Amino acid sequence: MKMMMDNRYSTVWYEPVDGGWVYKRQHEFMTDNEYWCLKQMAPSGYVPEVEQVDRDLIRTRYIHPRDLAPPPLSLSYLMIHERLILQALQDAGIRHGDLTEYAVLLGQDDRLYIIDFAESRLWDDPRPDKRPEGDAFWLRHSLKAIGMAYNAQ
Repeated sequence: MKMMMDNRYSTVWYEPVDGGWVYKRQHEFMTDNEYWCLKQMAPSGYVPEVEQVDRDLIRTRYIHPRDLAPPPLSLSYLMIHERLILQALQDAGIRHGDLTEYAVLLGQDDRLYIIDFAESRLWDDPRPDKRPEGDAFWLRHSLKAIGMAYNAQ
């Protein structure tokens, strides 16, 4: 077991069994919300495999990060997936609310993954998001950071 994060809201750890799993223990209502969102987004392919282990514990498949070595990513690849991710969120009726570079991952299979849905809301929920600029702004910001890290051309 390797501790990844431990704060007053959640504890996250990694276990390298069967290709690797990330475990996340948090308040039950956050676990329920995150599990529901991940299941709604599963058909899109933009979220890792998920299982609810207990009322306050979920586990998701570990996303092995892409190497920084070439070939570089194409900007058009990132832009296409930006639109598809936003459409998948809308189709699932979800506002993520926190699509920073910590919630948008690039796997070694060159697939983009969205994680950390604990504070997500339904599309029509009137409460403000954690980051008021909105999902489109933060997704673009995160994809630009990924593009710079992987020398997108």
